[in-house]
Amino acid sequence: MSSLNAAERAGRLLNLIPWVEKRGSVGASIEELARAFEYPVATLVGDLTEVVNLVTGDRYGLYGDLVFDVAVADGRVWVNRNDLLGRPLSVDRVAMVSAVAAGRAVVSQLPVDKDPDAEMDPLARAVAKLSVALGAGSESIEVRLRSSTDGHLEILQKAISEGRCVELTYHSYGRDVEATRVIEPHRCLYDGFWYLTAYCRLAGAMRSFRLDRVRKAVAVDESFSPPGDREAPMDGIPVDGSIPEVVLEVDDSARWVAEQYPNRGTEEVDGGLRVVIPVTAERWLERLLLRLGPSARIVEAPEGQGDALRRAAATRILARYR
Repeated sequence: MSSLNAAERAGRLLNLIPWVEKRGSVGASIEELARAFEYPVATLVGDLTEVVNLVTGDRYGLYGDLVFDVAVADGRVWVNRNDLLGRPLSVDRVAMVSAVAAGRAVVSQLPVDKDPDAEMDPLARAVAKLSVALGAGSESIEVRLRSSTDGHLEILQKAISEGRCVELTYHSYGRDVEATRVIEPHRCLYDGFWYLTAYCRLAGAMRSFRLDRVRKAVAVDESFSPPGDREAPMDGIPVDGSIPEVVLEVDDSARWVAEQYPNRGTEEVDGGLRVVIPVTAERWLERLLLRLGPSARIVEAPEGQGDALRRAAATRILARYR
């Protein structure tokens, strides 16, 4: 099967996504899609996990949900579509400035063309046009991470601080199953979505839950003892130097990193904070560095996981738009 250009891939995705979405909880196998739409398997998986979720994901609160929620697991694909066409589209100034800030974060990591007469990159042109439309004040932004719209985050955070168990009703998207279980909540983290790590008594093991898939959360009159080893984070990620680490210096706007991710310590520095973060996966580090953009400086990193990784990720994402 020959390689596809950007236009061919876009055309196939536009036909493929609604076809899979109509199959509901059954989904479709990767091999089936590759044959039916003449789409190379490796390219298909990359486009579904990187392009679709990046382009249609509402990470900055413009719509209040995902346009498409694409899940890829065990060789199968499921698509859940949010019908935005049924609601009037409205983007306020704060949301527009957030989009501009996100675009600038990616542009700042792209290679700089030294030719002063060279054309601007497509993404840079788009950011420039939006900045002009916004006018004065587009250089500043107040970012607030949104919590669960149903108050689940607040309930879970209170239960964590009090050491109380929670009865959780959760929808497993890939299996299309909704179940109620009692959990011992340990930690809430934000990475595009809010996640909860907890000990699940139904499964008898640690589990991770995405909060927008929680249907109901009720604190029960039963307590639990949180992990006693404070050196080991509650989500099981070691902070003893046994896995690769990256040292970041973040400005005051990005101090949330130290609160939301396991770390091996922080130090106040001029104009911000130095934090040592364990790296569990290269793709996770890519997303974090792109999200932080110019608000973070890489002080130390394992070979291949510093500024070069951030630039390569930004270049790869931009190339998929061309």
